[in-house]
Formats: sequence, structure tokens, C-alpha cells
Amino acid sequence: GWPAIAIAEEGGGLGLGFGALAPLLQEMGQRTVSLPLTQGCVTAAALVEGGVALDVAGQLASGEAIATLALAEGGDCGLSPAVAFSGGVLKGAKSPAAFAAVATHALVSAVDGEVPGLYLVDLAAGGVERAVVPAIDNARALATLHFDGAPATLVVGGWDRLLHHAALAATLTAYEQIGGTERCLHISVDYAQERKVFGQPIGAFQAIKHKLADMYQELEIGRGCAIDALESLERGGDDFLMLACTARLGAGIAYDFAARECIQTHGGIGVTWEAEPQHHYRRARSLALEIGGAPFWRDLLVDGQQILETA
Repeated sequence: GWPAIAIAEEGGGLGLGFGALAPLLQEMGQRTVSLPLTQGCVTAAALVEGGVALDVAGQLASGEAIATLALAEGGDCGLSPAVAFSGGVLKGAKSPAAFAAVATHALVSAVDGEVPGLYLVDLAAGGVERAVVPAIDNARALATLHFDGAPATLVVGGWDRLLHHAALAATLTAYEQIGGTERCLHISVDYAQERKVFGQPIGAFQAIKHKLADMYQELEIGRGCAIDALESLERGGDDFLMLACTARLGAGIAYDFAARECIQTHGGIGVTWEAEPQHHYRRARSLALEIGGAPFWRDLLVDGQQILETA
């Protein structure tokens, strides 16, 4: 029943909102659980908004269907979609997307003439070729999607709606990143108190104390950014897009930093397959790129309002 938490009732969900989903995403991040929860909820939210394929939204809510967000081309997250929609079908290719290797449906950014939008594609309907991509975190089931006459349905159109749903994905991903950052800090603190060198815990050394303090600082900055973005989303604030950019950047920086420092704090054991830190490093790197890298979100933070005003 997890996917149904945030999906609206008209889409077959419980309609509890994304605020109810955020704590679960944090717990998933702490344990590096790999589930297409964000992808399914964002896709269902778009379907409900567009009033199309509500049966698919219901399948996503029940877990019968799996969605992938095919937004990125070279890390640019759909700002200039390379996939074209014409005559009811899509043509073009997308960069590796999380869970695209196992998904039943894809929410794809594409352009119809010069108008961008989000389109729903049934990945079993033909005209789609998937190529599984080996990655640093193979639990994400990454695959590229090549469309050659794939039937598609327009879900929502326009830059504002495309960027809104990309921002929603960024905000939810930020909560997974915050959970991962919390876990990196907690296991680092525990190990620093347990591991002894020269007759005392390594946590007594200033260099380790500084690492842990810096991890805590980055965690709280990222957490504050994620909370602000979610609060703006729930109240329908005009500043949601900008706050989602800060959540994407703040939480991504925090998780990446904490994952690296967690390995350093653990020393030799931190780079082994048996230890937990490597899982977080892999997940941090994967989440940092799945819906567009930091350069895209920094540019959007600076120019987002201008993009919307001139679109």
C-alpha cells in the first residue's frame, strides 16, 4: 500500500499527500532501499492532473504497474527535450532512467512542435527499445529508452507543468537523500565511539570530530531545504520551483559529502564489500544524476522564473 499514500483518491490512492510520503522515503534512504516509489507517485500525480489514464494511476497505486521518469537527456532533465511527439507517437532517445529496465510505463518529456510536455508510454505497446546500463548502483535498474514510433498520450503540456513535476521528483528524492545522510552520520558516530587507536576511541581525535560536525551541518542544511520545498508544495506556493531547486542541491550535496566522509571515518573497513558505507556512496552518486545533475538545477534556480515568464 505504500504507493497509494500520496496518490489522490481519483487516481485510486489514499490521498494523504506528499507530506505523508516523505517520512517513508527518508526511511528508505536510510536503508538504501531501491523501490520506484517516487517515480510512481510523480507519474500518478501527473495523470490525475491531466485527467488521463486514471486506470494506470490506479495500477500504480496498487503496485500492479511500475513507472519510470524518462526526463533527462545528458543530465539536462527535459529542459530541451530531444524526443519528438508527432502523429500520436514518439521518436527519439532518453538517457538512462531509474527503473526503466523493469518499468511497465514511462512518463516521458517530449516536444510537439515547439511545445514541451509530459507523455505516458506503455512500454509493452511496441516502438520502444530498452538497453540496460551497468551503473555504480545496479539496484536502480537503469536503462536507456529508444522510441521509434511508440504510441504516447499527452498528460500535461507546457514548461510550467513539466518543470513542476520535475521539481516534485526532486523534492521527493531529496527526502531519500536526507535519510541516507542521516544514516551515514549515525553509523560514523557509532564507529568513532567503538573503534580505538592508541588506546582511545577515534572520535576523540579532532580530525574525526570535524568530519562528523561537517556531516551534521550539511545534513541540517539539506533537511531545511527539503522541508521548505515540501511545505511550499503543500500550500501551493509560487516559490515551489525555486525551493525544489534548493532542496535538490542541498540534499544532494549533503548525501554526497556524508557518503564520502563516512567511508573516510571507517577507514580500511569502509571500502570493503562487507561494510555498509559503500552502499550509501553508490546510492548518493546514483541519486545525484537520475533527474538531472547539479548544473541543471543551479541554472534553473537562477533562471527558472525567467524561463516560465518567457515560455
